Amino acid sequence: MKSEMDPLLDLLGGDAFAALLEREEMRRSRTGEELAVAVLDLDGLRATNARHGDEAGTQMLVVCADALRRTIRAIDEVARTGHDDFAVLLHATDAKDAGIWEERFEDTLHDLGRDLPSAPVTCSLGLADTTEAPTLMDVAARARRRMEVVQTMRKLKRARESGT
Repeated sequence: MKSEMDPLLDLLGGDAFAALLEREEMRRSRTGEELAVAVLDLDGLRATNARHGDEAGTQMLVVCADALRRTIRAIDEVARTGHDDFAVLLHATDAKDAGIWEERFEDTLHDLGRDLPSAPVTCSLGLADTTEAPTLMDVAARARRRMEVVQTMRKLKRARESGT
């Protein structure tokens, strides 16, 4: 999913988010603003679609997008960058403040998704900020790698739990 806008959730698409990062990198080079990027993958969307139908999966996506919108500030940006992937650009935010946002987002996601057939709604999330990498694209790549580590650890934990 790389279009300008995601029609289902009315969010930026992957290409638009990449273009946003490029523009913000140019602006950041002038202002020195600290920025953070969050990359997240909605857990269990395919399983939810298979078990409860596509409408239940769509509800998960809508709830996730709603939780993101409710927890970001007007200056921040959110995008749907893949089938079950999202990215957030947090302005004037360091790693500590990004962690605070992450907790608020996860609490909101839990609250909004508690009545869905797929409850609890969770996601694997990685964060990085501009103190960790030279460019915003590098920050986003670092956040993605961190999300992938979280995702792998959760899969291993589920496999261990189902094997016992």
